[in-house]
Amino acid sequence: MNGGELELSRAIRAQVDALAEELQRLAEAPGPAALQQARTGCALLAHHLAQGEAAQGFTALAGWLKLTFGAVRLSETEAGCDTTLAARWHDRLSPELSEAARATLIQGLAHLTETLARPPGRALRLLFIGDCLIWDIATQLQIAAAAEGIAITPHLCAQRDGAELRRAVEGIGPVDLVFYAPFGFGFAQSYARALAPGALLRPMARDLPGLRATLDEVEVTLSHLLARTDAPIYLHDVSGARQASGWRGALADRFGARRRVRVAEWLNARLDALAQRAARPVLRIPEAAEAHRLGPAAGRLLFEAGDLHPTALAASLASGPYLRACRAAHLLSRRKLVVSDLDNTLWAGEIGEGPITHHHDRQALLLRLKARGVLLAVASKNDPANISWRGAALRASDFVACEIEWAPKAGNIAKIAARLNLAPESFVFLDDRADERALAEAGCPGLLALDPNAPETWQLLDDWADQRAAFAGSDRTTLYQARAARQAYVATPSEEPGAAYRQLGLRVAIRTAKRRDLSRVGELIARTNQFNTTQVPISAKELSDPSRRVLIAEARDRFGSMGIVSALVIAQGPEADEITQFVLSCRAFGYGIETALLQTALAAQSGHPLRGRINESPLNAPCREVYAANGFKLRDGIWTAQEPRPDLIPDWLSLDIAPDLRAIPAQASA
Repeated sequence: MNGGELELSRAIRAQVDALAEELQRLAEAPGPAALQQARTGCALLAHHLAQGEAAQGFTALAGWLKLTFGAVRLSETEAGCDTTLAARWHDRLSPELSEAARATLIQGLAHLTETLARPPGRALRLLFIGDCLIWDIATQLQIAAAAEGIAITPHLCAQRDGAELRRAVEGIGPVDLVFYAPFGFGFAQSYARALAPGALLRPMARDLPGLRATLDEVEVTLSHLLARTDAPIYLHDVSGARQASGWRGALADRFGARRRVRVAEWLNARLDALAQRAARPVLRIPEAAEAHRLGPAAGRLLFEAGDLHPTALAASLASGPYLRACRAAHLLSRRKLVVSDLDNTLWAGEIGEGPITHHHDRQALLLRLKARGVLLAVASKNDPANISWRGAALRASDFVACEIEWAPKAGNIAKIAARLNLAPESFVFLDDRADERALAEAGCPGLLALDPNAPETWQLLDDWADQRAAFAGSDRTTLYQARAARQAYVATPSEEPGAAYRQLGLRVAIRTAKRRDLSRVGELIARTNQFNTTQVPISAKELSDPSRRVLIAEARDRFGSMGIVSALVIAQGPEADEITQFVLSCRAFGYGIETALLQTALAAQSGHPLRGRINESPLNAPCREVYAANGFKLRDGIWTAQEPRPDLIPDWLSLDIAPDLRAIPAQASA
């Protein structure tokens, strides 16, 4: 800490009322509640400055202001306002400050202005389940995330009764992440009793029946969550930490430490077993390890700043595993492919200049992503003849595309996108050179470029791999390699349109989805951007609702199986049924499979009208004409049809339609 930080902290505390009033005035947020929020922001900054954390303090203030005021405008000069927030604070504080404190203020205000001006991205919908520990985490997380431009829509459930908790969860819509702390500071009564001061005088065995009953409820709730949502679920382990303050808290911490450790170890062994039995992978929040690192301070208040009074454990978890999980979901959940440079990225050195050393840890992580459905490609300025994978963890066959030449990488990335029929917005690009990353982002808008030599890049990719744990074993590389072979085949010149498609031997099986298909259907809907008519997410629970029908199309040809490539979800209605989701994998564009599925769905209606909508997005142009091209009529923004048009189905498709759907003429489904 330098003396300037402490001096600035004292100056802010001395002028907190005037500073808060200026904040409130510029935020155009009248009323005592807004003034208190402004005071809290000032107190938060003063606390961090007193700890020698100037950069963290101004970042936290920016996050708090964004969270409470939506405060991008605080960085701008408003009509009728002569100065920005930064200028006003500088004028008020700087005259009485030393040179060191003034330098800290100027640097901090510049960082504050830059952070406030950063626009938020897509909001993450998060479900938090637990007591005051997770509530504190949620608040601290929103502050830290807002500072990074990550908006969070929180849903908090604190019902202690298991049945009530599950009913509350039912009322919440689709979410992106779930955080569940079943044994927070006092969320479970059996746990609170086992750690109460009076428990030190009785054998632990007397508390075990209550703890077992709570664990049974936790397992039921976890199973309910797994069935209801496809979102990654993070389950806290147990730390034994408790909220404590003053000498009484310190005394209870000291004499109850051994008991808390025993109870936590007993519960964690059973939570581990419970997670292993879950229907799909459950991720963990290492609360116990973090509490051990913090020591006796874990359950004590880290600071009090107006409305904020988090424990050290809550603040540490919020800025650690919680924020990392949110970064991965925010930046990567809709990405499909990692394009990597080679020299000084996948290996150390330049392969054309001499020996290189493979980064086996980086390559192993990319292989883990590949095994979980992420595609890999190469864009490198190199002589292809020099490239060798000898001694590497990766092989040439692990990549769906390789552009190795001396042309600009942005153009080669665009070529990869066109060849795979993927949008660059779904790409991550790894390159050690800052100029190459900047050129790629400029040439391929929406692409995320990362520095492979920054440790945080691999932490981010590791967190992404964790969040894709449910897709283990879903390597899609061969599907896209088969697509490339298929596209090369149909590109062969032919005198008759459709002749090459007929020689592909395209067979499409259309049927009602079974329970085992719903995970893939949910993934396809969530990850499809181009041919996605409504852009409306849907949970596994909603997909299995009896009031909905889910139709799927599976395709194969002479090059192999493409798997489930299209899905259509129909919600039943009294006057007409409505297509709420209709998606087609980009691997299956151009074959008419969407027409076959839509006409089959229409025929199965037996004269009952079928409706659909197009919710336009920047990426879904490929699907906007699907209803018009299939005989639907538009009225008041809704497309409606009643009679099928099997004549629209391309003759190069051989259809295998399930008996319960078969109303297409036999010649079309031969």
